[in-house]
Amino acid sequence: MFVHVETRNGRAKFQYTISTPYSTSADAIDPNLPTVLWFHPFAFPYVFHPQFSDPLLRQFNLVAFSFRAHGETEGDILPECYGVPEATEDALAFMDAVNLPECHFVAMDYGSSIALRIAMSHPNRVISLFIISQTCIEEPRETLEGHQQLYDTWVASLPSPTEVDEERAMEAGFGFAQLMFSNKMSSLGRTMFNIVHPMAQKNWGYYGLQNFRIAYIESLRNRRSPSIKALSRIRCPVKLVYGTDDIAYPRSYTEDFLRLLKKAGVDASLLIVRGAPHFVSVDFADRLNPIIHAFIKKNDSRRVPPVFDEFFSPWESIYRAVRWGPEGSDRDDDSDDDSDIMITYPPGLYPSTMTSM
Repeated sequence: MFVHVETRNGRAKFQYTISTPYSTSADAIDPNLPTVLWFHPFAFPYVFHPQFSDPLLRQFNLVAFSFRAHGETEGDILPECYGVPEATEDALAFMDAVNLPECHFVAMDYGSSIALRIAMSHPNRVISLFIISQTCIEEPRETLEGHQQLYDTWVASLPSPTEVDEERAMEAGFGFAQLMFSNKMSSLGRTMFNIVHPMAQKNWGYYGLQNFRIAYIESLRNRRSPSIKALSRIRCPVKLVYGTDDIAYPRSYTEDFLRLLKKAGVDASLLIVRGAPHFVSVDFADRLNPIIHAFIKKNDSRRVPPVFDEFFSPWESIYRAVRWGPEGSDRDDDSDDDSDIMITYPPGLYPSTMTSM
C-alpha cells in the first residue's frame, strides 16, 4: 500500500505494509491490539520478513514502511543536508497519515537513529524502543572509511546515464551485504541480497546518485551523538541488541551508547547475541523474536489473540520470486529447497529467552 505525505522536505509516496493476527496485508490496524512499527536498515526494506511470519509477533499489529529513496517509496529528490532530523519529520508524517497510535518501535541499523529521535522529540508516540545493531551515535572512523570505499565503488560503476559497470556494482553491493552478514551469508541472506540489488540499481542508478549520496554516505558522515539532555527526554524502556560476529561495528560502540542512555536516566539494557552478525534479525530470528515479543508484552498490558500455528509474511511472493530456502535450514546451507519458510511453535511450547547483560 501507499500513502502520500508532504513535509518541508518535499513530497513522498510511502510504501507500507500492515499485518495483523487475522490478515497478512491489512488495510488498517486493529485498534485493540499493540502496534509495532518497524524501522529498517539501509538498503534492506524487507529485512523483517522473519519477524512478520512469526506466530508470536503476529499477535500484534505489525507495520513496516520504506524510507525515502528506499524500496518502492517514491517522491521528490532528497534535499541537500537531508539527515536524521529530516527523516524523522517524514517518519512522523507517515505515522500521522496512516493514523498510527502510540507504538512499540523496533529498529535496526539505519532506522535506529530515526526511531531514537522520535522517542526523544515525541516521547508520547513511543511505548517501548527495541534497537538491533544501533547506529545512533557518531559513526566510528574505521567503519565510515569502509562505507566510503563501498560508496566510491558504486558511483564508479555508473560513469554515464547509458553505462553500468556490472562488476563494480556487484562488488559494492555484495561488499555491503558482507559487512551486514559478516561474510557468512545464509540462503536467506543471499535471497535478501538478490531482492535488494536490483532495487538499489533502480533507486540509485545514475539519476539516483544524489539520493544515494545524501541517504548513504552523507547520512553516516553527518550523524552526531545525541546529548544527554536530549536522551533524558525518552520516557520508554530501551533494549539494545548486539551480535558478537558484527564486523561492521565493535561491541564497544553499542556499550558506549548504553552508558549514554543510563547516564541520561533511561531504563536501558543490552542483550548480546553470540555468533550473530550486524543483521541479527535475519538468521537469528528464532532466538531474537521471542525476546522482542516478551519485551513488548512486558510493556503493554493489552490482551492479544492466542498464538496460531503458522503465518506467511507480506513479502512472501517477493522472496519466492528469487527462490528462497527454508528458514529452518542450516545457516550455511546452500539448499535450493523452496519449501515454506516459517517459524512455528508447538501449542503450549514457547522458546526460552536469553538474558540481558
